[in-house]
Amino acid sequence: MSKYKYKILSYLYDHKESYVSGQHIAEQLQISRTAVWKTIESLKDEGFVFDSVQNKGYKLVEFPDVWDNNLMQLMIRKSDYFSTIYVDHEVTSTQKVAHEKLLDNSEPFIVISEVQTAGRGRFNRVWDSQGKKGLWMSLVFNPHIPFAKIATFNLFISLAIAETMRDYGVNATVKWPNDIYINDRKVCGFLTEISGDSAGVHHIICGIGINLNHMPADFPEELQTTATSIALERGRTVNRYAFFEALYQQIERSYNQFMTLEFSDIKEQYKAYSNIWGRTLRYTEGKKQIFGEAVDIKDDGRLIVRDEAGNTHQFISADIEMQVD
Repeated sequence: MSKYKYKILSYLYDHKESYVSGQHIAEQLQISRTAVWKTIESLKDEGFVFDSVQNKGYKLVEFPDVWDNNLMQLMIRKSDYFSTIYVDHEVTSTQKVAHEKLLDNSEPFIVISEVQTAGRGRFNRVWDSQGKKGLWMSLVFNPHIPFAKIATFNLFISLAIAETMRDYGVNATVKWPNDIYINDRKVCGFLTEISGDSAGVHHIICGIGINLNHMPADFPEELQTTATSIALERGRTVNRYAFFEALYQQIERSYNQFMTLEFSDIKEQYKAYSNIWGRTLRYTEGKKQIFGEAVDIKDDGRLIVRDEAGNTHQFISADIEMQVD
């Protein structure tokens, strides 16, 4: 991207809630009015959408539907936490790239890719990660916390993701500990990995996969009855850049809560967002498997489940499935 394009795009992005005249842009950036017009026309050819109103100016409305490094850098300039974002077209998995970059970069950063060829979720399950359909990214945090605190991290992040989705008009719910559903179909999963030593957790690597603009035919056949996307549920597509911006900002807020609050402070909100209450589910943790009903979540994040015989069990990180009659 040329210097002119980046400067003009940056200025319009910073003022994207209002119209800015070409003359004002020219004066602020000390370039000619003609250069502004030509640059905006060139940006239109690249897929940028502007609303142009006579005597008011230009307003940036939409980015082209492909991840671009320059645009992503604009997105996180005002981040209170993340210092860097790495943008790729295709990777094996953003988690793998994040682990590799962590060797040379100890500051918080984000890895995002258009395509993952070997995306993975919990229990090494494959996550289908097509281009221009979803949001596949890993976020690296450096909390320096005791190991005991990490157990509730997923619960805070689950709320951040669900809240962002609800702002898009869908009834997103959380399935403990780290899946997001809409109308009983999975729309998002995330994988949390940590690194540390005897002093505690130094880094959290959180990989997130969200189905944004998938249509039914975009899902593998085995997922077409169990998966969904935000576009399918709301009836129209999602601007991926806008969603990314809203999500990472919400995650920053939730991460700050995680670092400064206890889970008990948000537990009632989490329970209100949860989709597991009043349902008989199958819980699997290692070799342990039961059918039962979740009755509560402890302040340390453990789930309390009552089995069909009336006995209670505690789970730290179970795989939960609906009981099949």
